[in-house]
Amino acid sequence: MLLCAASLFAGVTGVVNFKPYFTYDNSPAAIASDAGNLSIWNIPSDWWENKHDYLLKPYAVPSLLDLGFEVDTKNIDMVFVLDIRQDALQILKDDGKLMTNIPFVGAVIDLNMPRVGYVDFTSNDSAFYASIGRRQIKWGPSEYDMAISDSQPYLDNAFIRFDAAMNNGWNFWYNFIGIAYKLFMDYEIDVDPKSTFAHRIGFENSNFRIAIAELNNVYNKYPTLLDFTPFGLWHDNYQDDYSNVMLNVSLEGLAGPVRLFGTFTMDDFDLPHEKDNAYGLSNKPQAMGFTAGAEVNLLNGEEIVSSEFEYSDYALREQTFKKNTGLNLGYEFYYCSTFMYNRNDDAGKFTVPFQFISLTGNGYSYDKNAYYLGFKYGPNTMVHRVYAEYKASPFEAELSAELIKRGSYGIDGTYSTNEYFFSQGLKTMQLTDPVTTALKVDAGAAYSLQKGFKVCSTFSYSRDITHKTQAMALTIGASIAVCDVDWKNLF
Repeated sequence: MLLCAASLFAGVTGVVNFKPYFTYDNSPAAIASDAGNLSIWNIPSDWWENKHDYLLKPYAVPSLLDLGFEVDTKNIDMVFVLDIRQDALQILKDDGKLMTNIPFVGAVIDLNMPRVGYVDFTSNDSAFYASIGRRQIKWGPSEYDMAISDSQPYLDNAFIRFDAAMNNGWNFWYNFIGIAYKLFMDYEIDVDPKSTFAHRIGFENSNFRIAIAELNNVYNKYPTLLDFTPFGLWHDNYQDDYSNVMLNVSLEGLAGPVRLFGTFTMDDFDLPHEKDNAYGLSNKPQAMGFTAGAEVNLLNGEEIVSSEFEYSDYALREQTFKKNTGLNLGYEFYYCSTFMYNRNDDAGKFTVPFQFISLTGNGYSYDKNAYYLGFKYGPNTMVHRVYAEYKASPFEAELSAELIKRGSYGIDGTYSTNEYFFSQGLKTMQLTDPVTTALKVDAGAAYSLQKGFKVCSTFSYSRDITHKTQAMALTIGASIAVCDVDWKNLF
């Protein structure tokens, strides 16, 4: 109640979200029930999901309670939210057994908070924006992005954006991002430093948008101005043993109610002089990612005004032409090639290391390649996705189906020499045999009684077509922003 009382002060709003959810889930557990950390994974060999998919699950479940505050002034905003949720390791051990998100009902509290905490500044004319802190970042016009996507619980980052009007209705913008990573707290182990920087320019009008970006993953050294100079070409620094540079281009256009979009991302490209004639590969093989999609907006709908209930609601998302009301029908294609994001050194990979303390395990749990900075399904993967979304206050619903094809070689596989790649039958632009095919269907619906009160339900079905196994999950619950509810007029 003290946090809600803070709302009496101008510009300050208390955050008290209560979100009880109940779940049925019969998917297999990821690690053994007696595991003390993430050192040994126990995912069944006849199941399509891998550790990266499982590490997203503890944070896909809503937290039971959020406590914090938001400060909203003319130029400066501040957000800090503690999300109280269950122990992540226990969820991985007991996947399919925990029937609720209430801590102490099968799993004690997760102390690795917060997922959200940042301050930002917007100039009077909105031409300049800066943010520093912890939250997700999402690039690109599609659901998933190959370069920077919301494929992890959060990123500790600094972000700058500048906009400038041009002639004939065009606009130019530039943004710069710096990302830091949580490294393993073990004084007996030397951990290689790792930082990622990105700069991006874009041009747009009311119907077309193009953006070009460069990402620089600096590793095994602490970055200098050379590594993050805002207007240099990082690829041309040629810091091969300390830098992994990636190019990203995105396009988006409108034709009436139809939105067309696509991206191209390149981690490495094999020039003729870099290939070994005997093996047809280089020691840093060609690595690319592609997305393409089309969406049509039908019907009209009133915008849903809602409180921020999840940490993902605070994500720093790129503006797109997507219409968030009415009915959207769409198709998306994703292809992430075999060696995308990869390097011989874990610190050089475009992955996000993750550490947490588990009260049900041996303390610290750590994985150097827990999440991808970009595409959530990772390299050596092809996905076809169809979806339908409907939003019109007070109701929203969505349905999606994904056909996922995954090769057997992954980000944790040996990244060695062209001779080794050739001996293992690895191809730069072909899924690696054996390929696993899976179908994933997700459905969800929510009804908002008020801005701060909604009831939700989700259903998920997965089938490993290759191994003929399947699983399903059903969730139902309510999200209540205590400080935003008009209790006298709730019903």
